[in-house]
Amino acid sequence: MRLLKIVILAIMLLAVALFGASYQMPLQIEVEQSIVLDAKPEQVYTLLENPAEWEQWNAVNTTADPSMIRMYSGPMSGSGARMEWSGDKVGTGVVVFTESIIPNRLTYRQSDKSSSDTTNGIFTLEQVEDGHTKLHWRQTATVKDEPIARLFGAWQKYKKQEELDKGLSGLKSILLKKAAQPVSKRRVANM
Repeated sequence: MRLLKIVILAIMLLAVALFGASYQMPLQIEVEQSIVLDAKPEQVYTLLENPAEWEQWNAVNTTADPSMIRMYSGPMSGSGARMEWSGDKVGTGVVVFTESIIPNRLTYRQSDKSSSDTTNGIFTLEQVEDGHTKLHWRQTATVKDEPIARLFGAWQKYKKQEELDKGLSGLKSILLKKAAQPVSKRRVANM
């Protein structure tokens, strides 16, 4: 009986501690990552501004969820371009490009259809030495002002950071493959 009281007391203390700790967590998630790519800003931007290109490099793709289906609407690229997806693992969501300043900046809003979660993202491109591009990717999202949502926000931040890391690695990989292609194949692929 005494052991049961100790266990119950420990669980209650843990719940109070988690509840208190949750209010120390921020109400906004912010993740950002930068990379220098061996390509001109125009070459990088074409992979960003067309949502159909995201399948090649983004972490949310059919490799992560083979059941994933994508649908596109609006313009093919730039402001107003839209991509929706649905999959068993990745859920359902939509990305809408909200601003496009070629080849320097692209902003978007990403929503999860199963909840009211919205992420705002921005890609900023800057040409650096020798024709390279510094790509900076930043995402922000607001967390509900509830204890469990605040605690879950820490997990969301980790997952978003992982998504950025995989996405930037994917972009780098694609650009390296394109640079390694013979010039004649690149011309055919771009036609």
